[in-house]
Amino acid sequence: MSFSDRQIRNLFEIVKIVHLSPEPNELCALLATRVCPEGELVKVYFAKLHQDGYFRTVASFGYSRESKIHEYQVGLIRSVPMPDAYLRSEVVIFNKEELPLKYPEFQTIDPRTPWESLAITPTISGGLVFVFRLQVSLKKSRSTQLYFEAIAQILSFYRKGSQEISFTVEESKKLEIESISPDNNELKDRPLTKRQRTIMALIQEGLTNSQIAGEIGYSESLVRQESVLIYAKLGIRGRVDLRAESSAERVSR
Repeated sequence: MSFSDRQIRNLFEIVKIVHLSPEPNELCALLATRVCPEGELVKVYFAKLHQDGYFRTVASFGYSRESKIHEYQVGLIRSVPMPDAYLRSEVVIFNKEELPLKYPEFQTIDPRTPWESLAITPTISGGLVFVFRLQVSLKKSRSTQLYFEAIAQILSFYRKGSQEISFTVEESKKLEIESISPDNNELKDRPLTKRQRTIMALIQEGLTNSQIAGEIGYSESLVRQESVLIYAKLGIRGRVDLRAESSAERVSR
């Protein structure tokens, strides 16, 4: 068993992020670009277990307002993935076909948006559980399991407000730039995901990021970062080039 170069790079980046102790919502946004073993963007939220026995959402990235993710709560004794992973103290990974079979009570938070795999990652301390919703199907392997277990151990050191850790404006800006600056050479000519194809079609129709988010049920920030990945895969500079290519195709028909 060995990690891929991307997995190793992702883990190294997550260590840097946790060391800087960003605000919870920023943490989710940064994790969204660094968790998927295949380099695609993921939806993220994490919840904390409270003394009344309920997990409640702390922060998220990628979810639409309509999903009401910040109102989400689930009891510790419910037979659904988050409490189960926490009580077992282990990472659980499911592809979407498996979930209703194992957890008949489970209902997806954001049913409008497509997804393929779910990784529920409880930390070893602090009562936190991170949920990563991926648009690629995860391979069930020892390597994948250990990869997400490593992420869980790293995230166990996330302590917002620790006086031992400072998060400067310069470091924040650097991370923000890195989070939306993919390796173009690595991504170029890779196929677009289903979500990226949908977003690309709407960009070509002239919709803004805000309009696209409302159309397909994601947050505007997720649409913005997915757009960056689309441009990198297509080897173009941005929205203007994409729409120009679309116009040229229509003229040539």
